Amino acid sequence: MSNAGPPSPELRDPSRRSGSAAVNDTGADAQGSDDSHRGPRARPWWLAPALTGVLSAALLAFMTWQVVERGFVIDWDWPFHEYVDARQPEGVARELLDGVASLGGQRLYTLPIVVAVGVWVAWKQRKIRVLIAVGSGLATVFFIGYWIKFSLARTAPHTGMDILHGDGQAFPSGHTANATLTWFLIATILFGAHGWRPDRRRFRQATVAACVIVFLAGALMALLDYHWLSDIPGGWLLGALALSVANAVLRVRLPWPILDWPSTRSSQRH
Repeated sequence: MSNAGPPSPELRDPSRRSGSAAVNDTGADAQGSDDSHRGPRARPWWLAPALTGVLSAALLAFMTWQVVERGFVIDWDWPFHEYVDARQPEGVARELLDGVASLGGQRLYTLPIVVAVGVWVAWKQRKIRVLIAVGSGLATVFFIGYWIKFSLARTAPHTGMDILHGDGQAFPSGHTANATLTWFLIATILFGAHGWRPDRRRFRQATVAACVIVFLAGALMALLDYHWLSDIPGGWLLGALALSVANAVLRVRLPWPILDWPSTRSSQRH
């Protein structure tokens, strides 16, 4: 005759066994309240995006004010325009440089790229979070960027005059903003902490590559005389603001819905 008594609470409820804990989509431990005192408290998830977002927004507002007031930020715009305008490349060299600048930051090319990468990562992770992050970043560039552009209506260098409320949308550079958001966000959703395959080494490498592309795209837009010199850092700051919004979406701790894709096996059975 067996002397075995009723199973212990640990056997009846596996979640109560030693070392087991339910983990939700945000990676937060269900027993976090009990373990919070065991180590140093982690920084709030919103701190980094908030700091970078506030800093980017403040600097962008300062540059916008300088453009309106014709401050020292735009002092080099006209001399730089006169210098590069007299030295514009022609022929194949011009077409090649135009192509590089367009691939780096023109929305016609960057939008399909970042959306395609976002869809692929969402499919791999089976989570909609990445798509919302991409959409929020793109929306930030679009609405804030065009709000400033239409409000200032700054003419482009090729018109031969630098006036506000004219026929132009020079400040801030949309190409540069698109490049900043696109390439840094791709590096983040691929190899960042909440990306497809988190890897610090690959993330650093991808970030360096993004820096090169973003700098090259912005420099070419000024050197080819499509934008004033001050338009370029304005675009970088707008892109950084949009990237902060996208990073906040990636970091926020919400129960994101799981995308239940139909498996190949189940489709073959039916």
